[in-house]
Amino acid sequence: MNNWKLYQWVLLAVGIVGALAVIITGVKLDRMAHVLAGYKAKVTCSEVFLAGRDAQMIIENEFVGIDPAMDKISVHPDLDNRQVSASAMLGLGRARAIYREGYGCTLANAGRLSPLPASAPALAVDPWPIATADSADAISRVDYGAIDAALTRAFDKNAASHRAVLVVVDGKIVDERYADGFNKDTPFLSWSAGKSVTATLIGAAVLNEAIDIHDTAPVASWGSDPARASITWNDLLQMQSGLDFSETYSDVRSDVNRMLFEAADVGVIPEKSSSAYAPGTHWYYSSGTTNLLSKLLRQELTKNGFDYYSFAQQEIFDPIGAASFTFEPDASGTFISSSFVYATARDWARLGQLYLQDGVWNGKHLLPEGWAHYVATPAAASNGQYGAHFWLNYDGDARPRDFPGVPEEMYYMAGHEGQYVIIIPSKRMVIVRTGMTRGTSPRAAVAPLIKDLYDAIGD
Repeated sequence: MNNWKLYQWVLLAVGIVGALAVIITGVKLDRMAHVLAGYKAKVTCSEVFLAGRDAQMIIENEFVGIDPAMDKISVHPDLDNRQVSASAMLGLGRARAIYREGYGCTLANAGRLSPLPASAPALAVDPWPIATADSADAISRVDYGAIDAALTRAFDKNAASHRAVLVVVDGKIVDERYADGFNKDTPFLSWSAGKSVTATLIGAAVLNEAIDIHDTAPVASWGSDPARASITWNDLLQMQSGLDFSETYSDVRSDVNRMLFEAADVGVIPEKSSSAYAPGTHWYYSSGTTNLLSKLLRQELTKNGFDYYSFAQQEIFDPIGAASFTFEPDASGTFISSSFVYATARDWARLGQLYLQDGVWNGKHLLPEGWAHYVATPAAASNGQYGAHFWLNYDGDARPRDFPGVPEEMYYMAGHEGQYVIIIPSKRMVIVRTGMTRGTSPRAAVAPLIKDLYDAIGD
């Protein structure tokens, strides 16, 4: 082979390698952009069409400070067709979220969405009883002046970005405050507070004898794997399954990001996760665990003759008068209840009140007797910080409690950026706080307010 032909072959090889590198880089960029575009399309769609907020305000303000790459994703709401598309430059990472009445928004990650039954109309409900300072039902053990002062301080400059704070004592609203653009009728996104809603639905399924939490999780693909075949519902509820699932939001391609913003079936990734630890021996917080539970709940309710899509409303939310609760599904029809549940602050408070009353409402058990105690009991490997899909306020080894000055009996639902439903049994008290706290620990930012509100209520 002469030098000219060798030179040609070298040029061809270099060209092929270069082309492959460009293709591989393009594929990686597209996959990364797809997750970011999915996040932006989904959140915009839900906030506009479900929460009823202004589209331009969402696009300009809702994604600030998350990730510089997020700023490169353009968003295009289609108000007529009630859907939102998003993509990066050069059309990379295209994503589309579609709104459906009664079900909120879903990313069309499978190209099309599984059909859903028409959502049942919510029952008319009685309004929350009010016991504010100027009402005839004012509660004597409530220091209304102290509550008003605490809320005024919190919302004055609003460095923590509170959106709603609501205080319930003895089953009555004693005060509530909303930031501009939000009110008592605004549905708020749960983020991970939805995990506690999942635990609530599983409790209702236990009461209806569709599930036994001590049984092994009915995942068919685990049957031939001894390491996973012994995982129980309880292990999953306490986040002690031992599954190897990555809950790393800073990694765009982590398990949790791909599950929430790319997968058509949110149960597939956690179901395929390998076992890293023996069940019950290691605690690890995982949204994949919750979405696997949601998929299994769908499976078991259907097998036992219940309607998965109306179960929550019939068994929990209609009885307690919480008509605003909306569960957003994935493209396969399974609720993404790790993260995408919406309800007004008042309805979040109703759910907290149900736990304060040990799962009883108007004299009827909606949850098994002792379920509130169960979810508030520390998981063995959690160092006192977690129960069964509820967070706890215990001091742990080398770890102070999350909310100093508030007793260890407190347990709570918690979501990204500071979505909290706080239950304090000794004060017969529920606090709801929603917000968008970024750049600092939401718990640290909110803890002083919670202590002030707690101190304002007598025994």
